Amino acid sequence: MAGKHPRHQPELDGAIAAALEAGAVVQEFYERETAATYAKGDGSPVTDADLAADKAIRAVLSQRFPNDAILSEEGQDHDRRLSVSRCWIVDPIDGTEQFIQRTGEFDVLVALVENGRPVAAAGYQPSTRLLITALNTGGAWMRRGQSAWQRVLLEPADAQLRIGTSKWFGSPGNAAIIDAVASRLGVAQEPPAVTGFSPRIFLAPREIDIMIGVRPGADQTMASEWDFAVADLVIHEAGGLVTDLTGQQFRYNKQVPTNVGGLIAAADPASHARVLGALQRELDGS
Repeated sequence: MAGKHPRHQPELDGAIAAALEAGAVVQEFYERETAATYAKGDGSPVTDADLAADKAIRAVLSQRFPNDAILSEEGQDHDRRLSVSRCWIVDPIDGTEQFIQRTGEFDVLVALVENGRPVAAAGYQPSTRLLITALNTGGAWMRRGQSAWQRVLLEPADAQLRIGTSKWFGSPGNAAIIDAVASRLGVAQEPPAVTGFSPRIFLAPREIDIMIGVRPGADQTMASEWDFAVADLVIHEAGGLVTDLTGQQFRYNKQVPTNVGGLIAAADPASHARVLGALQRELDGS
């Protein structure tokens, strides 16, 4: 992994260690099919594997960085994180629904946020042993199992963009908006995804060049911070761009840890600009 930024190298090493440790726990549950499923207060599913992975991540991060805060989907939130500049944003299993359905399309996500932005991140897919990492100003990297590290550089989209959305980011209610944007740009619209915002979204074989999150009406709440932090840093460091519908980068470790304002994630800045302009015209009715 040449070109790494030394300032946050220990943090990246910690993110990798935590993701791999949790990934091993998750994969054991997955292979044995022994994870019981429960319903959380909001009705979303959680399994024994989520809870065990959360415990494994906390053990690694707490041992290495005892003064840092941790915000996890499966843990109790504490106000302490709001008084510190460093907070780990964690999703023990991003894609619990896919874990339950046994599709393999789930990831362990671990990111360090410093002063509101992710600076070190690791996303691990246990079913394929694919590990994707990113370091602020140090690039994005990937490897599968014990293979050599490879730099992740996203190829710019060509003129015939492929745009997509997800059931987690407004589909099917946003169909008219997405159709209108595709028509304005004269581009192809791919079927809505059933998965979220994995850092694998733009890797080969790439099915879309732009992921759009938009909902009809004024409420553009998209997801929780742990759904976005890893992919945000990975895509930026690989040459892409991730913003809300006004073109602003997301901030993390907020009092209410949700990402609002919609989503435009693009494989390259030029494509992002095209979609941003078309979306804004559509939403403004111009």
